Amino acid sequence: MESPHRNPNFTTDRPVAVLMVFLAAIVFGYFSLIQLPVTLMPEMSYPTLTVRTEYPGAAPEEVENDISRRIEEALGVVGGLNEISSISRAGVSDVILEFVWGTSMVDAIQNTLEKLDLVRLPREAEKPLLLHYDPSLDPVMELSLSGSSRSIKYKGDEGLRRLRRIAELQVKRQIEPIKGVAAARVRGGLEEEIHVLINEAKLQRVSLSIGQVISRLRAENINAAGGRIQEGGAEYMIRTINEYQSLEEIANTIVFRREGREIRVKDLGQVVYGQRDREMMTKTDGNESVQIDIYKEADANMINVAEQVSRLIGKISGSSRSTLAGKLRAEEDAYLRVVADRSIFIDSSISEVMSTAYFGGMLAILVLLIFLRDLRTTAIIALSIPISILVTFAPLNILDVTLNIMSLGGLAMGIGMLVDSSIVVLESIYRCREEGDSIRKAAIRGTKEVRGAVIASTLTSICVFFPMVFVEGLAGQVFSDLGLTVVTSLIASLIVAVLFIPMLASRTGFQLKSDAGMVSHF
Repeated sequence: MESPHRNPNFTTDRPVAVLMVFLAAIVFGYFSLIQLPVTLMPEMSYPTLTVRTEYPGAAPEEVENDISRRIEEALGVVGGLNEISSISRAGVSDVILEFVWGTSMVDAIQNTLEKLDLVRLPREAEKPLLLHYDPSLDPVMELSLSGSSRSIKYKGDEGLRRLRRIAELQVKRQIEPIKGVAAARVRGGLEEEIHVLINEAKLQRVSLSIGQVISRLRAENINAAGGRIQEGGAEYMIRTINEYQSLEEIANTIVFRREGREIRVKDLGQVVYGQRDREMMTKTDGNESVQIDIYKEADANMINVAEQVSRLIGKISGSSRSTLAGKLRAEEDAYLRVVADRSIFIDSSISEVMSTAYFGGMLAILVLLIFLRDLRTTAIIALSIPISILVTFAPLNILDVTLNIMSLGGLAMGIGMLVDSSIVVLESIYRCREEGDSIRKAAIRGTKEVRGAVIASTLTSICVFFPMVFVEGLAGQVFSDLGLTVVTSLIASLIVAVLFIPMLASRTGFQLKSDAGMVSHF
């Protein structure tokens, strides 16, 4: 019999409080799980920038002397720079900057832009462009919009212009409002623009230059903010709205007044609809098409975004107008389909890893049942696996770790280790119970006797995986998620073992076999 003046113990004396703490941690972990972005691999940022400068008509030697060397000399002092090199081709200069791993690319880009502003380049050279490759900026999905080969509406240039209009006005406008979609970019087809064709002879006849015409058109086609005015208790924002709305407005623009005569654009040439020069051509099933690239927001779940877009598009149907693809097929005789979807491969890869983790967990529970030969004891230990995993997702969300094959691989790898501490603690409580201790005393003494050993064992495993977080370079970016996941899951399993398992054991009891084979319940 226990002394009436027993020592208080939070774990065994406050089971409701312990249960509430773990329920809160589980709920927090669950909501963290559904908020975690899903990617194939951890987010990787290559510390490389490329400065591209076009120098039309220049030979490679001129590009190197007039562009590449000047940029190299100016950017050689950028902080964190590890190596600088250049490639000079006919009309194009590429200066490649390689930074030390761990350098903040935001600061590196800012410093590079500041140094570029100080470089004096030939007047004929274009403004340098700063390029930075980021795998996360690749499109999530690629859609194809093509017209029916039997329809005369999609023949020739007019058909390509029509496809482009449908993509811009219908497809893009319906996709971009979807939650998680950052932008929908239309490529291919013929992009409409307005051409002002000036007759050189008419221009010379009135002694005007093409620059004067351009300046006048630019000055007339402008929207400008005019500030704010206050009247009584109201404040009004003033805007000057003067953009062109039609070809007639452009043609009637006054370029110059001379001797009471107004010289307009239409007096010098004509204004017509045209198209931009084509930079790419896309084909679907042998027919020219328009491509729509869909980009997700930085913190959006790629799989959820792809599912919402696919749900909106639906399948091509000759009569159904409930989906965007069916509506375009029925009304425009056009086919909208998904030609590339990165989320499919990612979803299958993540599912494979999760299936492996589930199988490993079930196998671990089966092994425990075989060796412990007690369903109740096995159930208590098995319960520690999902609790530890769910609790793990909370710190992963705080540490900005995405749900990828490396982080899930870390969970799958650590499933076997998650039950180690719980087994040791539960077996110690079981031994104390066999020695005659009450349920409460066995839970307290059993946990106390092995607590130091369990903590030391867990810290030993943590010391193996934690250094992965500090590995530099590409390997560090790839394996840091795995290391963080294993470390956080081990810490979660340790907390479960020393707090949750004793509380649960003190409430459920054990089955003990006596020498005669009789079974006693405690």
